[in-house]
Parts: sequence; C-alpha cells; structure tokens
Amino acid sequence: MISERAFAKSFASFWQELVPLLTPRFVGLFNEAYRKELLDETGGLLKAVPITPGTRADIVAEFAFWGARLLRDSGRVPTSLLDDPGMIQEASRRAFEVVQHYEGAKPDSMESLQPSELNQALALAKNYASLYRAFQPTSPVEFGPRFQGCGFLNTAEGDLGIGGTLVEVKTTTRKVAGKDLRQLITYLALDAGAGRQRWSHVGIFNPRRGTFHCAEVDSLLLRISGGKPRVDVLGELVEFVQATELVNDRTF
Repeated sequence: MISERAFAKSFASFWQELVPLLTPRFVGLFNEAYRKELLDETGGLLKAVPITPGTRADIVAEFAFWGARLLRDSGRVPTSLLDDPGMIQEASRRAFEVVQHYEGAKPDSMESLQPSELNQALALAKNYASLYRAFQPTSPVEFGPRFQGCGFLNTAEGDLGIGGTLVEVKTTTRKVAGKDLRQLITYLALDAGAGRQRWSHVGIFNPRRGTFHCAEVDSLLLRISGGKPRVDVLGELVEFVQATELVNDRTF
C-alpha cells in the first residue's frame, strides 16, 4: 500500500499514458491561465509571505494549516490564532506530527515555534480567509475530506473542500507542479472508485505565494487526456491501482 503523494510522484509511464498532455508546457499554461486572484481584507491583491531567515518553513506551514483548520472548526477569525495558548499548543502538536511523518524530522528539530515563526504562521493563516472569500459565503468549508482506499492506494485525506471544489494546499515558494495536479486526479479517482462524485472543480492554494489556481474537472481531464471524458480517465486509474501485482516489487 502506498500514499496518494507517492503515487502522484511515481509510475511515470502510467501517467504519461493516462494524461499525455499534462506536459511542462501545459503546467506553465496552468500557472498563468488558471489563476484566480485573491483579495486581502482591504480589497487589495493578496501578497506573498516571504520566508524569514532561520524559519523552519515546513513546520510553520503545517502550523498555519492546522491553525486555520482549528479556527474554522471553532468559528473564530484567523487574526485570533495567537490569542489562545491551547490552540497554539494543539496546532504545534499536529504540525510536528505531520512533519515527522512525511519528512522524517528529528526530535531536536521539534522545538517550540519561535515568536518570529508564530508571526509568520499567523500571516499564512490569515491568507486562508482570502481563499474563503473567493467562494460564495454560503459555500460549506470542510477540512480533511476523506477518501476510501482502492487497490494499492491507502485511505487518504485531502486538505480542503469548499462547496464543489477540492482544494490542495501547497505552502511553498514554487509554482504549481504536475505532481500537484496528479495528486488531485488521484483523489478524484478514489472518490469515483467509492461510487462518489463530490467535486466539480479542483484547486491549488498556496498561502506562501498568495495564489489560487482553479479548474473545472471535466474540461481539465478532457484537455490533458487528449479527449477522454472524466469517467474514462478516472476509471482507468482505478483499474490500474487495483492491479496490485504491479507494485509487489516496489519500495516506497
């Protein structure tokens, strides 16, 4: 069994056959043409949050994500993130767990966030409010949508669902990459494999860069697959991961 992240980064020949037009050129186009401008609380364009020297960027990113999640669940505004010691402690714990799991961080790197890191995390968390404003006020916000495992793919948890849009959060200095789109396609396939179709759109939100890219699922898959409809693209992925013998000799 492997994770959706590992799958999105592997099996190059399979992905080339499934979505042959998901090329570096298309990814470059996606970064330009599929961007939706986000606004800050004053109505101005959302600005990037630079990484200050000495910042543990991965831990700060996860702290901001969990802070935004805890705030949303409790009905509080992002600006109040640092006002609650209990919330700081819980967001820190969650952040350290995630970084240890995915990055293999050592215990000595799990020291409490410094004041400068907390302030940077607050700036990142506030950018989530700009993402929410890009949708209708009545759109439900769900952190951690769950996906049933299929074949050799583990059960997975996405980052965020807003209305009919599945949003992957990438808090990084880089632009959208092909692996990000493949990860979203994998979530859609897991959804389809469970007999569901919850999402009409997919998006990639980067609190660090202050960017949001969004696409309609049917048209995106039609374009990058060379003309295959959504049901065929996702169905082929489901069939592939159910062929478990294909990964018997692989190490992830």
